[in-house]
Amino acid sequence: MAAPETDRLLATAVGHHQAGRLPEAEGLYRRILAADPAHALALQFLGVLVHQRGQNDLAIELIGQAIALNGQVPDFHYNIAAVFQGVGRLDEAAAHYSKAIALKPDTAEAHYELANVLARQQRLADAAAQYQRALMLRGNFPAALINLGNVLRQQNKLDEAVARWRQALALQPNNAMARMNIGLALKQQGKLDEAVVQLRQVTSLKPDYAEAYFNLGNALIEQGNIAAAFDVAKRGLAAKETPETRSLLGMCLCSPLVQPSMGDIRALLVRALSESWVRPADLAPAGLRFLALNDAIRDGMAHAAAAWPKLLPAAELAGHSGLTAFCEDALLRALLASAPVCDVALERFATALRFTLLTAARAGAIYAAAEPVMSLYSAVARQCFINNYAFAQSDAEIEWTRELRDTLAAAIASGTEIPALSLMAAAAYGPLHALPGAGDLIDRPWPDAVTALLEQQVRAPLEEQAARQSMAILTPIEDDVSLQVRSQYEENPYPQWVTAPAAGKPETVDSYIRNKFPHAPFDELSTNAGVAILVAGCGTGQHPIATAQTFKSAHVLAIDLSLTSLCYAQRKTRALGISNIEYAQADIMKLPSIGRTFDVIESSGVLHHLSDPFAGWRALLSMLRPGGIMKLGLYSEMARRDVVVARAFIADRGYRPTAEDIRRCRQELFDSAAGTALNNVTLSGDFFSTSGCRDLLFHVQEHRLTVPEIAAFLAANDLRFIGFELEPQHRRNYARAYPGDIAMTDLAHWHHYETENPGTFLSMYQFWVQKKRLKPACP
Repeated sequence: MAAPETDRLLATAVGHHQAGRLPEAEGLYRRILAADPAHALALQFLGVLVHQRGQNDLAIELIGQAIALNGQVPDFHYNIAAVFQGVGRLDEAAAHYSKAIALKPDTAEAHYELANVLARQQRLADAAAQYQRALMLRGNFPAALINLGNVLRQQNKLDEAVARWRQALALQPNNAMARMNIGLALKQQGKLDEAVVQLRQVTSLKPDYAEAYFNLGNALIEQGNIAAAFDVAKRGLAAKETPETRSLLGMCLCSPLVQPSMGDIRALLVRALSESWVRPADLAPAGLRFLALNDAIRDGMAHAAAAWPKLLPAAELAGHSGLTAFCEDALLRALLASAPVCDVALERFATALRFTLLTAARAGAIYAAAEPVMSLYSAVARQCFINNYAFAQSDAEIEWTRELRDTLAAAIASGTEIPALSLMAAAAYGPLHALPGAGDLIDRPWPDAVTALLEQQVRAPLEEQAARQSMAILTPIEDDVSLQVRSQYEENPYPQWVTAPAAGKPETVDSYIRNKFPHAPFDELSTNAGVAILVAGCGTGQHPIATAQTFKSAHVLAIDLSLTSLCYAQRKTRALGISNIEYAQADIMKLPSIGRTFDVIESSGVLHHLSDPFAGWRALLSMLRPGGIMKLGLYSEMARRDVVVARAFIADRGYRPTAEDIRRCRQELFDSAAGTALNNVTLSGDFFSTSGCRDLLFHVQEHRLTVPEIAAFLAANDLRFIGFELEPQHRRNYARAYPGDIAMTDLAHWHHYETENPGTFLSMYQFWVQKKRLKPACP
């Protein structure tokens, strides 16, 4: 083919290509290459075209051939770099962008794209330099200004970052990303009023920008303006449903300031509970408040409370409305099926409903086997399994249930028909998987309400039991206290949760710490590869699952003493499709023997159950890499004063850590705690399940610490305090009390604050520390 004809075809092909007519362009590129396989421009353009179609390997091959023919064309290197960048081959992308710049130094786009690659590689100083060069070559370059600001923010140069984003806004006043970044930086600096102004403008500029609603709502929550945050959350959800907008609305619903006077939002609560927008246990208090909008349920709760400890038959419990008014309430069913009911009135109402189920099953009542009564009874039975059968049981109920379970066992063995009501009644008083041959129940046809019950009480426990044989064992367990703690959690794994919130967008550990503690002293990990994380004492998996979902490129080792807890955690992890958690049985005191080290170690609610918490802490520190960070959760001496009183109450009365005694103890505390120091204990969420109550009040080993003791340990072990994780209200109050401590890291001030506010760390001291890096030896 003559050169003029080739040039004409190439020009036509490029025209088609630029107009988006890819088939026509491809046909002409291939026609040129059929005549001249060494036509570098046609090879390069065809490579770009197939890259646009997602054929990246072929694109690299074609553009690579063009470079082999003529390596002095900047565009060839720029385009192959773009392909490498798109597939994550960053080293190769950086090399080719650098070559393109060497051949043509005045191309702003090449400097900009090289900077983007360097930023992804966490080579922040080099990235900033390249963005600066791009801006020198092209002053009107908003994208470079925004990305330079992002890099500066990662370097904790917030004022410089904001200045760059404001420059971008001057060029593009409607640039939502620049305004969002400014708002987030202002929020990080504690300038909440200014941040809210910026973030509100973002939602006006882009009404469907879900992340903007999430960030604005969080800023309002941090301000303490729950009503405004709730309004933003509802608008965000209406504009675009995403994990972020659902999570924001869930966080608002958890606030005690959300009241029925704000309108009937029961439908939202049902969705939030059923779809786990946040942890269902955190939503339960709001659910209870709005449940009272149902007159029949409110009256039923009052009837159950007035008659207690007598259990009312269905006619007296439900009154003239009958069970239907209870059964049709989706919020009631969602509350019962998702988390322990943390309210004495609702517990006694549910206990009464369980009794109506048992009496109906014994009587063989046909009406109760119809929907929607079946769904309500199924939810009651699932609630009883979730709370580990913490509800009070009368002698008559115990005897009737024993008879019922014997009858069911015989029916399973013989293969005879089993009434659905009988199965649900048995499940409401004891786990179905404990019945001989319970696995055979799965294969029988059942109504949906029973199928859900069998999934919870038979299929899942059998799966966990099977997993015990393959669970990795990293260390022996020989310490006497460790053996006792293991025994407790084998009998009562804690907590027995149902669903986990949907994963949000993962972030780096550095970003997480900077956002949470913007003024605290902290040396960034700056890990380009994966982050090795140890969760020491993982329980039933909520903690490691949240960690694995929160941190980008996380590789998590989660260990615990209890095989039962580990198997529960592993089943839940697999169900969520999470693959970056490794579970194993081990004792913290022997864990250093495995010879592994970690960038991050988390141990929340664990060390205070060891015979020597500080020895356990030192063992974990020996596995933390220099510069690594650690999150701890430790009991507060001040915050657990009421628990100490309750433990003395339990010891005086001789209650043992058995299911029967825990049930009896709970009822005595309900009846006698009003107006005493014991009352606060009955308000704890842990009080409403057997495993939680045992962990709260009957634990075999408990140490409580003070802030000065923690401070002394940090000083003795050369650890840097980063900050406490606390509700925004406490952070605001502390900031007002100690305005000079911008970083909020003065532990002497925190000790004084806690002394004046002893409920501050009611759950635990939850805090982050950093192991200082080794200083190079002097020559």
